[in-house]
Amino acid sequence: MNLNNFQKYKKNGKVQEMKLKHKTLWGYTRVSSKDQTLNSSIQEQRKSIEEFAKNNGYTISKFHGGTYESAKGDMTRKEFKALIDSVVEAKIKPNYIATKFISRFSRSGGEAIGLVHKLVHKVGVHLIETSSGVSTETEEGEMIIFDKLLESRRENMRRLERTIPGMKSFLMEGNWLGKPPRGYTTYGERVSNFNNRKQGQEIRINDDGQILKKAWKWKAEGMTDANIRRNLDDQYHLQITKQGISEMWRKPFYVGVNTNAMLDVPVKGNWRPLVSEEIWDQVQKRLEENIRKSGYEKAPVSEHRPLTGFIYCANCGTPITSYIAKKKQIHYYKCQSCKGGNMNAFTTPRSIKPGVNDTFVEFLKQFEVDEDDKILISKHIEKVLNEVKSSSSNQRDILNNELGKVEKKLSVLRKNHLLSYDQDEETFQALKQEFSQQILSIQEKISEIPENLSNQSDLVNQALDFCKNLSKRWVSGDINKKLKIQNTLFPDGLIIVPEKRHYRTKKMNQLISVIKDSARGSENSENKKSHRKGGLSCLVAGTGLEPVTFGL
Repeated sequence: MNLNNFQKYKKNGKVQEMKLKHKTLWGYTRVSSKDQTLNSSIQEQRKSIEEFAKNNGYTISKFHGGTYESAKGDMTRKEFKALIDSVVEAKIKPNYIATKFISRFSRSGGEAIGLVHKLVHKVGVHLIETSSGVSTETEEGEMIIFDKLLESRRENMRRLERTIPGMKSFLMEGNWLGKPPRGYTTYGERVSNFNNRKQGQEIRINDDGQILKKAWKWKAEGMTDANIRRNLDDQYHLQITKQGISEMWRKPFYVGVNTNAMLDVPVKGNWRPLVSEEIWDQVQKRLEENIRKSGYEKAPVSEHRPLTGFIYCANCGTPITSYIAKKKQIHYYKCQSCKGGNMNAFTTPRSIKPGVNDTFVEFLKQFEVDEDDKILISKHIEKVLNEVKSSSSNQRDILNNELGKVEKKLSVLRKNHLLSYDQDEETFQALKQEFSQQILSIQEKISEIPENLSNQSDLVNQALDFCKNLSKRWVSGDINKKLKIQNTLFPDGLIIVPEKRHYRTKKMNQLISVIKDSARGSENSENKKSHRKGGLSCLVAGTGLEPVTFGL
């Protein structure tokens, strides 16, 4: 057999072909900390890559990195992830990624080896260390690169072995690692604000801290978080989130104690406590008082108190809870934030005000539809829905046209960026993000435009049937049916004025709302256009109004 006859069928490797055609590379630079950016480390790394490319006939397409990022994890680094994503997604890929030292590329060890193997053997992009000239083009070079990645990982571990005892000793001396909680400012040798730099660490109470002292005092006196947040904003223009204030009560830092995970036992800090130990203990006691001892038993939503958590206090916005008095077996609703917020659930001969459940039944009656009005209301809604369909179609066409223009701009931007070697990377990323945000915004608007329903008439008829005898359905239904009716009508619940037992809607089921308004409008004129055209836009798609919703 003459084997030379088969020479024309021999396949060349992907990497070999690329090597013959191109010698392009992308540079990557990185330092580990912000302090290192103050020296010329990044510039020196870039210069090394540029000199290597010039001396060896490579063309640099672009640079990535150029900032400080810890190498402990690879894909958690923003700039590093951008580099890998760009390489994978690029239509015209570089032949090489160049970095001065392999340790600048990664210190994650096995994770980095897997990533490099994928880049070389699946993506077709090699890694070069410019300080040594070693690359993954050969098997030997690839093994050397892998060894360097493992050594970088070992070096990182040895560094931690040396630094962790020092950090622990630093903490044991009463110092603090990292940014202190709100209300304090750090002064020291390595803080980012140059005005706060000094020898040794000092943590001082700032202006916010002086205000937060009052919050701790209020909490110790029994004031609720909602009222404390309101007072801080109204009196001192200091805003704090619900989660933020909840976390603050549980941070021993404010009483001058450090509980860092590296410490075996809590340590007294060198900073001045914001609150005394007495106030700290009082606040902790308040937090631990989960079981009330006031003569009643707190209970979850029940058939007797179905509005629990569904109605909100008009005075403070807090969800209304409920309980049952154990001795008298009487059901109550209660606002936990407002004093005197108790409301009887049912009207009794001895009650001064009507029960919350009874006033809710009266409130439901305004959404009921008589059988005699059903046909007229149905025609009225169908007419308006047809108007909305036409308007939605025009709006969708306009947005699709606008979307096409922005997508074209983004496509041109990416093309110019790929073809240009000296285009400013920062400008490209800013424009790319701007166009991408515009596209997402337009797509969200398009998604909000409803599609036409094939069973529009059936849906309207089911909604009208749902509104017949609505209050009786709620009264006679079990707890599950009550909750279904409540949530169908008012997805976000209701607001109640405790003093008058009046209800205000937060967000209402659009179709039911239109039925209510159409019932009023149809009494005057069957041909009159609805003033709720905008509010009907979601009805074409029937958002949240699937036929099964009304099968109660």
